[in-house]
Amino acid sequence: MKVLQVIDQLNVGGAERVLVDLANILCSKGLEVHVLTLVRPGPLADQLSEEIKLINLERRRKLSVIKLWRVNRICQRYDVVHAHLRYNFRYLAFARLLLGGKYSLILHDHSGAVDRVPFLLAFFARRNRWFIGVSRRQVEWAITRLGVQSSDSLCLSNIVIRHCRQKAVVRSRIHRLRILHVSNFREVKNHAFAIALISDLRQYLDLEVCFVGQVVEEEVFRAITDRINQSGIGNMVTMLHNCTDVQALMQDFDIGLHTSYRESGPLAIAEYLAQKLPFVSYKTGEISCQVYSKLPEFFLESFDMQAWIERILEIVSRREDFMGRMDGVFESLFSPNQYFESCVEFYRRIGQKSK
Repeated sequence: MKVLQVIDQLNVGGAERVLVDLANILCSKGLEVHVLTLVRPGPLADQLSEEIKLINLERRRKLSVIKLWRVNRICQRYDVVHAHLRYNFRYLAFARLLLGGKYSLILHDHSGAVDRVPFLLAFFARRNRWFIGVSRRQVEWAITRLGVQSSDSLCLSNIVIRHCRQKAVVRSRIHRLRILHVSNFREVKNHAFAIALISDLRQYLDLEVCFVGQVVEEEVFRAITDRINQSGIGNMVTMLHNCTDVQALMQDFDIGLHTSYRESGPLAIAEYLAQKLPFVSYKTGEISCQVYSKLPEFFLESFDMQAWIERILEIVSRREDFMGRMDGVFESLFSPNQYFESCVEFYRRIGQKSK
């Protein structure tokens, strides 16, 4: 079986990280898997296994007939074409419809937005039956709103591959709390709450804070930097962009934060877990629900400021105890073998129904 994983570019982001990890897992298990980037390879392309062929379409305009013809011709060579993100799926589905492609096309949906049904997504989903969601809520939405058949869908919760780590630093008493916040700069990530939280938390502890993420929404990023300066916390905050391996940073921090109010994942939670960095997060997304079942202390279901402060202080006071539990939780929830079997079984199902 030949599988093609498709995305526009492998920038630093959750869907991009999922593609890289999935492709590497499939390759390590002996599956023939290639990766196609529609626009440019991007920084995470360097983390693909050397055995994975990387193809770059170098598309500059979405409606270039030549590029549509070429991408359709590339996809024809594969048994399964696995498209990540809705807009990449729409592009391939359009090329397939226009030029008569015969390959099986999967939409792997990473979006947490399931309140409405975009017209073009519904149009192409009716003509391409296969759907993967990263949460049960997504899959239920696809079945009830997109018309996807239950037997043609798969809930494939995101996975994180643990990177090599040095021994985590254990501190019996913390005088300066080092906080790591991992999220791209978008409105939904709720940096505004994080900044207000940090501003209030400094009454209890000296703080150092690092925000790690790509600037996705420029206006939001400008508002965040203005808010940091207005809150008087600029001297304790650093920002890091273009970080391709956030796990490598985590040993230098005492606690992680995740303040997004809507997620399909989020991957950052699994990465905190992988590196035994205790965290406090709003409970949203499939990974949050999974980890909550094992470590409920790490999650809150409201944005009550005082509740967050009290929870952070509690986690910090019991940090060593929580670190001892996190290894087992990570191993039980994020097994590459189980992830591989679920994905390949879905590919086999596609192959059988496409005959």
